[in-house]
This record gives sequence, C-alpha cells and structure tokens, in this order.
Amino acid sequence: MTLPLLIAMLLAAGAVSAQEAGAAKDADAAREVGTVQVNALRDPDFKTYRAFVAGLDAFDAKHTLAPAADLRFLLRPSTPNASIEGVTIRIAGNETNMAVPLAADGTFAMPRKQAALDEEAEVILNRKKGSFRWRPSVHTPEVPANARRLGDLRLECEVRWAVDRKDMGFTKRTIISAFGGPCRTARVHVLQLAPRALAGYRMVAGERSETAPADAVREDRTTYMVPLHDASWPDETLVEFEFSEQK
Repeated sequence: MTLPLLIAMLLAAGAVSAQEAGAAKDADAAREVGTVQVNALRDPDFKTYRAFVAGLDAFDAKHTLAPAADLRFLLRPSTPNASIEGVTIRIAGNETNMAVPLAADGTFAMPRKQAALDEEAEVILNRKKGSFRWRPSVHTPEVPANARRLGDLRLECEVRWAVDRKDMGFTKRTIISAFGGPCRTARVHVLQLAPRALAGYRMVAGERSETAPADAVREDRTTYMVPLHDASWPDETLVEFEFSEQK
C-alpha cells in the first residue's frame, strides 16, 4: 500500500486530527499496514532553511555512521529532459539573500547561517515546481564506483528524514514516526537512487556475501532498496552493483 493511498484511507475513516486522540489513531493505523514506501523529497523550489538545518544537525549527530564522509545535497532532475545548466539556489529571508554554489554534478553544500534561521528563511530554486528533487549525498572516499557503503546510505536516510519531517504534513509524519522512522524498520521502504540501470546487487561484509532478492531492485531499474535497519550488516558493508545492459 502506498503512502498517498494510506493517507486517503485514514482521511476517509476520520482518523486524522491535530489533537492527541487523532495522533494516536494515526499511529495505530500505521502499525496495522504492511509497509510504507518513501520515494523522494518534496518539490525543491520552495523549502524552509530550517528543514535543511535539521538535516545538518542529523548529520552531525549520526556522523559515526560515515566518519570519513562530508555532507552534500544533490539535485536530481524529475524528468529526463531537465538540465542542471543555469539552475541557481538561494537562501531568501527578510534580510538574507544568499546564493548557494551549485557544482556541475548537481551537488551543493548547505551553509549554516544563524540570521537565515532566525528569519525563517526559505531555500529557493529558479525552476518550475517539481522540476528537480533533493537528496542528501554522503560518500566515503575510496568506495568503488560500482558500490555504495551501507553506513553512507544509513546516514543519507537519517539526514533525509530530518529534512523531510520539518516540512511534512502532520499525517505523513505521524504515520512514518509510528514505525520508528524510515531508517530503522523493514516496514518502511526507502528507495535509493542507482548510479545507472541495475540488474541487481550483492552485499559484502568481510567473508559474508549475499545476493539481494529480486524485488530489491525496482522495475524501473533506477531505484533499489537495502536493509538499512538490519544491524547484522555493519556500516562498512559494501552494496556492490550489477549493472544492466539497459542504459
């Protein structure tokens, strides 16, 4: 069951309320469903600076998941024809008007600026709503190009959840929180972006190696799921990709 459908069912049943009683009903309903799928961050042309600062805080708090990595954010086109060329990002408040440098690969670092936080500033993209999506980008140096480190993916998830929940509606936030957050339960499916079309992957930790189940790679071959919640796989585990002939 997808999250929008779940929310629609809750609304139809009168289970959503801003009061504590409504929150309890939402939590109970969330526990009863099988899974929730987490796809992408909200449209990036209008997002609060406070949400990004929450992501910076989560990165600092969970940095031991990827101690050698820095935090950047990545802009990904929502449509194949969208280009990063000419895209600008700025932090805008009553007094703040600050450009955020965007690299050619679509990544950027979000600066800390107390004045922007005090002003409840927004992070604004000069593109039509829905043209691009945000993702955290955490990459430990020297990880092979055909792999991702599991601790990096776990930290990306923690940052993404911290950013998303600040701007997320009450119902979505309550449902996902009822599972303990998206990064620590098998009941929330967090989709990862593949570097290119995948046929599958295997997880490797020392002498332990397991091929991912067939449904771990989605039908579009551009996204996949890994067991972020499974503590039996250490943070140093490598997710090694098998790329598809499809480009």
